[in-house]
Amino acid sequence: MSVQTRSLRRGPIVVLVIAVVVIALSLGAALALRGSSSGTSAPAGSSATSVLVYDRAQDRVLRGEGTGTRYRSASLVKLLIAIDLVQRGHVTPQRPSPRMTRMLSYSDDAIASSLWESGGGPEIVRRTVSTLGLTATEPPSDPGRWGDTLLSAEDVLTVYRAVLAMPSGERRLILDPLRDAHRVAADGVDQYFGIPDALPGRAWAIKQGWAAGRGGVDAHTSGLVGAGDRYVVVVLSHRPSGTAMETAMREVTQTTAAVEGLLG
Repeated sequence: MSVQTRSLRRGPIVVLVIAVVVIALSLGAALALRGSSSGTSAPAGSSATSVLVYDRAQDRVLRGEGTGTRYRSASLVKLLIAIDLVQRGHVTPQRPSPRMTRMLSYSDDAIASSLWESGGGPEIVRRTVSTLGLTATEPPSDPGRWGDTLLSAEDVLTVYRAVLAMPSGERRLILDPLRDAHRVAADGVDQYFGIPDALPGRAWAIKQGWAAGRGGVDAHTSGLVGAGDRYVVVVLSHRPSGTAMETAMREVTQTTAAVEGLLG
């Protein structure tokens, strides 16, 4: 019996086997492209919240829930843009950048877009993933939409720890604007939800994030809290489309308030 005759008689089985193999290989390739991230992305049609509180003095996580789940970064990616500028020597203590400072303290989207484009867009994310050892962060599928960068609470913690490990002059280039975050952002949004409202009377350095559309509403609060920047607090959230941004931010504030008892 010829090979051709045999393959014709078993055609349906061969086709089925080949299809299964192709699907398996495709899934494997997709997972490989997403790197070593152990988490999944927050589902577009439902709610998700991740909480991470890290005590630098004790070098331990005091609370960690959903720390590997990935969310649309919104303005949290501005931390990566700033770190990349410092790491590449484009911004130094001798040559500070008022634009970078405003991007961080006012969460200025126009400046972020300009710095994103001049820095190579998704290459900024790829470089910082490599230099910081991030495991869940991924560039946006649309290179022009920097806010669609994916990241996890665990990676946000890694980002803050990396900033704190910088030489003091470089560290201040990023942390001073975060300590001076203005209540009203460049787009007119009140960015004092989460850490500032939930943990009154405590020193902080914050970077907030918020975004709506394209599958849901995301509201994030992150930063250093307490004397000597003792704690790193991260609360990331995703809500279904149609949720009011004020509602999402209020829920983030409530979640953040619940961790106050963990802070000495």
